[in-house]
Amino acid sequence: MTARLRVLLVCLLLCLYGNAGMCATFDDRLWERYAVIEPVSSFSSSSLAALNLDPFIIGDVGARMPFADFRVVTDRREEVPWHIVSRKQERREEEIGCRMENVSTTPEGDTWIELFSLRQGTPVNAVQVAVAGSDYIRQVEVLGSQDGKTWNTIRKDGMVFDIPGGEKMRNERISFSDVSYPFLALKILNNASKPLQISTVRLVQRLEADERTYLIAGSVGGATVDSRRKESSVIVRMNTVFPIDRLLIGTSERNFQRTVTVQLKSPNGEWTAASEGVIYSFDLPSARSAQLTIDLPGVAAREFRLVFRDYDNPPLALTGVTGAGFRRELVFKTYPGRKFFLFLGNPEAAMPEYDLATSISARDLDKLPIASLSEVRPNKAFAGDSARRSWTDRYSIVLYVVVIAAIAGLFFLQYRTFTGMKQ
Repeated sequence: MTARLRVLLVCLLLCLYGNAGMCATFDDRLWERYAVIEPVSSFSSSSLAALNLDPFIIGDVGARMPFADFRVVTDRREEVPWHIVSRKQERREEEIGCRMENVSTTPEGDTWIELFSLRQGTPVNAVQVAVAGSDYIRQVEVLGSQDGKTWNTIRKDGMVFDIPGGEKMRNERISFSDVSYPFLALKILNNASKPLQISTVRLVQRLEADERTYLIAGSVGGATVDSRRKESSVIVRMNTVFPIDRLLIGTSERNFQRTVTVQLKSPNGEWTAASEGVIYSFDLPSARSAQLTIDLPGVAAREFRLVFRDYDNPPLALTGVTGAGFRRELVFKTYPGRKFFLFLGNPEAAMPEYDLATSISARDLDKLPIASLSEVRPNKAFAGDSARRSWTDRYSIVLYVVVIAAIAGLFFLQYRTFTGMKQ
């Protein structure tokens, strides 16, 4: 009898500590919101479907990792494997062989370079100019010809530059729309300066897939100036918390360059760097060039802090900041005769791991049936934040009492066993 009681108490302890993993079905009481996934085209012809994640339908994502709290569930409370694919632009390029047939100086002192394409009829849309040297800015005109005698202007305001200093910047590429001229020419305007030493010139064909993005507006706070560090900073508050892959910085100022650090606020309130880049805008009498974007690693946050390295320049006057994100689509498995729901809104949820993630790419998306999302609604079954805590957390006092009583019972039974043996 004593042995049976000991076994019973041990089993009770194991049950108390092991109950958390005993439920295999989806518990909708832990999720705050849900939406119905509706097929735009029939799911019957495919075992997969794609759902566009629209920030203006879904709203803020509140999980610690974006989309970690997403769960696709059937009407039978079965969790469905899913994977999120980004529509990030796929950039590839191919060098088109060419031969430099003429490198000379015009009577005005400009550099003239003629190129003959070795792949007739193949479109090109960029020229890469390798310059030996530094500290220069030059306007570059790109021209095309069918016979090498009569030239048509392709682009007049290209620029190559190398700017030393704290934000060293260099650009050797001039881009333009697709052209198929057998002859191309570059006219580099030296404006009475010493001609650049050109080492090589390459023709390039950039192959870029369509970039599909969404835009999220942000409001910019007042600038804070740190004279000691020669920096200024602003807080940008986004209208929607959704993954952002690029910040577009608006300003009416011209002829400047700045290093910009994008910072995020950590849970302890400290600002930490998430990305860094250089923005600039040149507005010269002969040419214009601007770069006003900073890339981000798909960050979802309510606030960003932009720190500008001004040195002795006055702070930039910003007209606005906008977040751009590559469109994301949720690919999920489909099953005949099932209805599908998307549950979201559980900041404690961890990112699930499905084997589906290894088999889906952006190139597959256009071949899949498309689904749409109905209005996101509050989940009436949501049991509150306390329901997300484990059984042992919610009933810790009861658990401690039971465990102490069980341990005391074991000691008592062991004591009875020893005293019985002595008798």
